[in-house]
Amino acid sequence: MAMVLFAFAFIGCRETEQQQDYPKLPSLHITMTSKELDSILADRDNKVAAFALIIDSNGDTLYEGNLIYIKTRGNTSFKEPKKPFAIKFPQKQYLFGLERSKTYILLANACDESYIRNAIGLDLARAFGIPASRYAYFSLYINDSYKGLYQLTNKVDVGGYLRITNLEKLNELANSKPCEEFEWFGYGRKKQVIQRKGVLLDRNPDDITGGYLLDNTGPIPAYTREISGFASNANDNIRIRSPKYASPQEVEYIAKRYNEMESAVLAADGINHETGLHYTHYIDVKSFARYYLLNELLLNWDGGWSSFMMYKDTDTKDSKIYAGPAWDFDRTLYNPNFQGNEIIMFNELYVNKKKGQPGVSHSGGLLYHLCKHEDFRQEVRNCYLNEISSVCHNYLSENTIDSLVTLLFHEADKDNSIYNIRKSKDYKTATSIATDFLRERIDFFDWYYSSTEEERVLVTYKMSNGEIRRFYYPIEKTIDAPQSKMLYNKAPVYELYYAGTDSIVPKGTVFHSAQVLELRKREPTKREVQIRRIRKKLTKIGVIKN
Repeated sequence: MAMVLFAFAFIGCRETEQQQDYPKLPSLHITMTSKELDSILADRDNKVAAFALIIDSNGDTLYEGNLIYIKTRGNTSFKEPKKPFAIKFPQKQYLFGLERSKTYILLANACDESYIRNAIGLDLARAFGIPASRYAYFSLYINDSYKGLYQLTNKVDVGGYLRITNLEKLNELANSKPCEEFEWFGYGRKKQVIQRKGVLLDRNPDDITGGYLLDNTGPIPAYTREISGFASNANDNIRIRSPKYASPQEVEYIAKRYNEMESAVLAADGINHETGLHYTHYIDVKSFARYYLLNELLLNWDGGWSSFMMYKDTDTKDSKIYAGPAWDFDRTLYNPNFQGNEIIMFNELYVNKKKGQPGVSHSGGLLYHLCKHEDFRQEVRNCYLNEISSVCHNYLSENTIDSLVTLLFHEADKDNSIYNIRKSKDYKTATSIATDFLRERIDFFDWYYSSTEEERVLVTYKMSNGEIRRFYYPIEKTIDAPQSKMLYNKAPVYELYYAGTDSIVPKGTVFHSAQVLELRKREPTKREVQIRRIRKKLTKIGVIKN
């Protein structure tokens, strides 16, 4: 939280010539030729040199000079009209309280009309003790054309806030030429995935046991673009983000270590039956418990199978694998640009039931399999009750989110009007969807982790599309058909049926034990649409609460 206040110190408020009373953001102005701009917008692998001018909120110049390069980046986010970027300076820069670095990431938040989901995720990650970048917001201009509201973060890499041995630097010192100039290798193939890949370095450092930064990518295209990596025995695609140019020996070392750990986690008893070692020998359990809680609390639909990063230092310092850094939270907290009118319930445990990306053959991610182990679930419970619950409530009480909303209010409206990503009527609604859902999740976690199995019932819903969803309720709680939190006129109406029958579950039914229900949806009637419109108006003027 100190970071946010520190960052805000750079983001002062001043009145413009029109005497507007909204906060003024810093601005980044980048200049290049039109042809160069077209090239980076077309291909994320293209890099071009550019000129940059950074002006703080008081109008003072923080940087004026050349960039080594600017490029587009991202996987899903690259497909959006508003592109994310990466920039690299000739020398390390200290910007807005972030870690001093040459390379920075410009997050577009193109699919988050609130612009605060990544901020909340990064804030909570650091508060949980998970490595994560600080951030600052600014207005981006390219060739004097306004490109929108952007979020500045550090690149996820070794160094800065992830302080482990920099094996990438050691590789450079051990070899007579830059590592990127060595020949690439790749061997073994399952479908589209090369099993092992990296570069043929001349020499290795004396100790190749660390540090490594790994990324369980999920989708295959993200893996195929990386220079170094391996496919695990359970078919997870693991990018080696650092060292970026890994030698055959380094790839084999970390792949073997990861596979030993993975086999232990996937075993029913948690033991790798080749080594005889329990999964707790391979991982720092507390870091994985905190990482799980972060993704589950935010209800991250990518949690555990995409942008799932892990790191390992040298064996002489710490032989265990840790979860983190934390990254990529735009698909969290009931984002309507991803979830639309789907049922998103605050009383659902989602990440621990998600086996992975539908249609992709792989293990489903370590978090899913870790949550099958009773000892890990107990670690998660203890971690939440003894540490994380108070952290969450402190975060809410500090009004950090309200400060962010106030800071971004004008610029977010301006950005949304350009890119037309809004599904909500106004910025207040967009941000309240995220913040209200976070408060509901924290209340649910407080109840869930402090209650016993005898005090709650798990009701399994079979959705119209065949998907199975599970929701937790207190004993004696009436259970009605959940509704979409979004009050769209044409949002479907959901009704509960007893499984395998055409009998509707009466409103106010109390369940004392787990049952399977079918959640069916239909188009709303004209009368129901009319009632929704009236409810919207009454909610907007404060007559009723949403």
